Amino acid sequence: MVANSTKKKNIISQLFKKHHNQYEDLTTSETHLNPSELINYYTQFTNNHPDLIIALSRDGEIISHNRNSINEFLGYPPDENISLMKYVEDKWQKKLTTAFTNALKGKTSREYISVINNTQEEMFVNVIFIPIKQTQVVVDGVYIIVQDETDRIRMEQELEISEKHLLHAQQIAKIGSWEYEITKDQLHCSDTFFDLFGMDPLHSTPSMETPFELVHPDDYERSYKIVERAIQKGVGYVNDLRIYHGRTGEIRYLSIQAEATWRGNKPHKLVGVIKDYTEQKELEMRMFDSQKHFKYMIDNLSVGVWLKDVSTDRLSYVSKGVETILNYPLEQLYKPEDIWKRIIHPDDLETVMNRQIDLAEGKTVLQRYRIICGDGTTKWVFDQTVPSLDEAGNLVQLFGMIIDITTEMEMHEQLAYFATHDTLTGLPNQRSLYEKLDQYCTEKQHAPFALLYLDLDRFKIINDSLGYHIGDKVLRETSERMKATLHENSYLTRISSNDFVILITDYPNKEAVFKLSEKLIHAIEKTLIVDGYDLHITTSIGISFFPEDGDSKLTLIENAHAALYHAKQMGKNNFQLYSFSRDITSYKKYILEKDMRKAIENEEFEVYYQPRVKPSNGVIQGAEALVRWNHEEWGLVSPGEFIPLAEENHLIIQIGDWVIKNVCESLRTWKEKGLTIRPISINISPIRFLRSGLVEYVKEQLDINQIPAKYLEFEITESSMLKNEKMVINTLSGLRDLGASIAIDDFGTGYASLSYLREFHANTIKIDQLFIRNIEDENTKDATIISSILHLAKGLEMKVVAEGVEEYAQFDFLKQKECDEIQGYLYSKPVPIDRFEQILQTGYLKPLKTKVIQKPEDERRNYFRMEFPAHVIGEMSIMEVNKRKVNLGSAQVLIEDIGLGGLKILSTLKLPVNAAIKFIFRVTLMGEKFNLNANLVWKNEAKGEAFYYGIKFEINEHDETRLAKVINQMSVLVKLKQEIPDTPFIKGNPYSYLYRNHM
Repeated sequence: MVANSTKKKNIISQLFKKHHNQYEDLTTSETHLNPSELINYYTQFTNNHPDLIIALSRDGEIISHNRNSINEFLGYPPDENISLMKYVEDKWQKKLTTAFTNALKGKTSREYISVINNTQEEMFVNVIFIPIKQTQVVVDGVYIIVQDETDRIRMEQELEISEKHLLHAQQIAKIGSWEYEITKDQLHCSDTFFDLFGMDPLHSTPSMETPFELVHPDDYERSYKIVERAIQKGVGYVNDLRIYHGRTGEIRYLSIQAEATWRGNKPHKLVGVIKDYTEQKELEMRMFDSQKHFKYMIDNLSVGVWLKDVSTDRLSYVSKGVETILNYPLEQLYKPEDIWKRIIHPDDLETVMNRQIDLAEGKTVLQRYRIICGDGTTKWVFDQTVPSLDEAGNLVQLFGMIIDITTEMEMHEQLAYFATHDTLTGLPNQRSLYEKLDQYCTEKQHAPFALLYLDLDRFKIINDSLGYHIGDKVLRETSERMKATLHENSYLTRISSNDFVILITDYPNKEAVFKLSEKLIHAIEKTLIVDGYDLHITTSIGISFFPEDGDSKLTLIENAHAALYHAKQMGKNNFQLYSFSRDITSYKKYILEKDMRKAIENEEFEVYYQPRVKPSNGVIQGAEALVRWNHEEWGLVSPGEFIPLAEENHLIIQIGDWVIKNVCESLRTWKEKGLTIRPISINISPIRFLRSGLVEYVKEQLDINQIPAKYLEFEITESSMLKNEKMVINTLSGLRDLGASIAIDDFGTGYASLSYLREFHANTIKIDQLFIRNIEDENTKDATIISSILHLAKGLEMKVVAEGVEEYAQFDFLKQKECDEIQGYLYSKPVPIDRFEQILQTGYLKPLKTKVIQKPEDERRNYFRMEFPAHVIGEMSIMEVNKRKVNLGSAQVLIEDIGLGGLKILSTLKLPVNAAIKFIFRVTLMGEKFNLNANLVWKNEAKGEAFYYGIKFEINEHDETRLAKVINQMSVLVKLKQEIPDTPFIKGNPYSYLYRNHM
């Protein structure tokens, strides 16, 4: 062996180094050879040994090793310092340490371990520990012989895997192997062999007779002779036979193949395989049975089957079904002449013949076409032709099947019609409408079109009162009237019970669409006589335009339906636009609807509070929370304008929940400020009752803000009660359980019976201002109704709140009748939160003697104003918003006075005083027409829902001269008390005129 000549970190000693004083009782320095003598002693032996041999001292230090080293064994450079701990797992380290310790005690041992080499591969190593002794007692060191067993171990593993694979392959393929030792009459079988025969694998080594016990009697003698001949003559054989399976008793089909081996000029063994082909055999038998009945079946099918040889271009087989379908005798079909070209309908012949190219390419052809039969009738057939190619890819044969599908095609056409048309009116239905809209919306030229959504007003009453048969006749007659009214460029559809949609293209301008809408309304409203009933049908129409009102079918339909809803609200029997282009009201509605979602996200809403006051002493009893929208263009928007839009767009729930949250937060703030807080009433939309979770949400907000529920009152309308009675009752019950109060708002304006007062257990009745307006005289009907409500409420122990009180005389009447609370402008209009906090601090309000309408303080007139003897009808339109031009229709206004600087108007329009909105006013004075650009400079409340507006002109010199002349002429006529000619004055009450004309 070669001794280490340099001092290096000893890697073996990391495992075997012990304390120097260990085993001192076994060693004496006087009786042993020194390490150099020991090396010389064993050098001859180790140098020629093929394995790595390392000599260790008792301390685990390497004394010497043969030509190899641990580094080289593991694949590392000889001079590299490596840590053996890194390559040997803990469990192996413990074994090696134990073996080394035992070797020091004189015991030879062997350990199999695994280590990781420099390529991170696992090596399997046999490590032998041999004590080095000079005597039988003293151990001077330890030899370690390291043998690489990796190749052997892996070979054994691969052999084991191969055996398993062979076993699995036999099981999957249902193939068993066997050997038969002829002289010993012993049969050695694989597990699959036992399984295929159903033999017990634990059976002692069987003889050849054992499997023959299971052979089918009809195959036994033949099979036995084959095996006997193979044994005697030493020849191989192939044999198919049947057996009765040893476990199940069922018949199985086996195929056996064997070869013979010889020893000493005599047959020694038969070696073979066995395969179960039962499934294949059963399939063959089924196919045989199928073929047996095939011809019988084919000839009795209504389907026609044929076979054609391409080389001879003649039919080799034609079933009777072909004869029946074509109405041609079989003998004529077998003739070589190409009868098919005469049979196929001329309109379909080219298409059918073009498909024949696919057959030459080996593709199956499926097609439907018409044929002209032998009797002259026309039929629809389904033809399937399957090509057969030879090995060279040449078409040699055609197999075809032909089916008479005439009935199916007729049914298909009928179903296609029913799928796209309304069966009652014969009009295209919703599916057709969607297809047409998709077509219109995706056409490259994007041609504009209009969508009219029509709904027959109060049609349900006809069905309910006169019956559905009358209703159906009304629908048919109405659709005929519409078809007679429409032009060729119109597309009329019925999409549901009494809903129709019309698409109009190629119209010259939108005014033409409006005129057509009016013609439809007039055509439908003409008296309709059905089964002796004189019926007066009206319709409401909503209109949307592509592309400005939407660029997809659903958007256009939804927007037109929203316009229809608006038409219904406007009194029915009219048309309304979704687009803002018709008038100012439509434009404002469009802008508000467009901006509403953004307003919710940006929290542009604000809660105002209108106090409720006890009339006897003026003490604040509470307030109603009223949401306002601070729109950047239209200013403070009242709920009367945007709440209906929110309900249409299903955003009312989000707004309502936000109000609840905001009110609870405000109550907490007032409590923290030390204010005396009062109950706040909140309106709940009827839609909110149709969604669960209201009670839970209210409780959550009360808990978050630590507010008792008694400070919340929820107002519901009578119509809410009728939406879903059971759901409403459950929700109200839940709110009452929290401790909140319930108020019935707008009492008397709905349709609820008095029984609802008992069933809903409301705490408060709020009388609608509709009854308040005319109660100054106790003899009026409204005064009688209110007196009755107050008396009824006291009997039911309910509180009564009168809404909309504006006049002192109304206050006197309600106070005299001991109305519990009053809410209205007489005490206070709705105010923002900071103003309401001041009212809470005071805790008291006084009623105003009269409602004073003041002009704005900043109005400074530089020109003479002429006040008309009666209001003059004018027109107003918006022409610019934020320097953006708009093209709108006009709205009527009533002009009270006029001067060179401006005019004063009365209108029910709710407009903002916003310099960014430019208006144009049109008026005819003494036959002369004026178009005057202007801005709104002030706004004031008039009676009811009307407003006064101050208008400032942006007038040019020419119009100013014309206007000055007319004003002077009118002033002279007024002084002379003469009538002003050619001027559209109104007669009567201006407010009645405004409300009657829905301005």
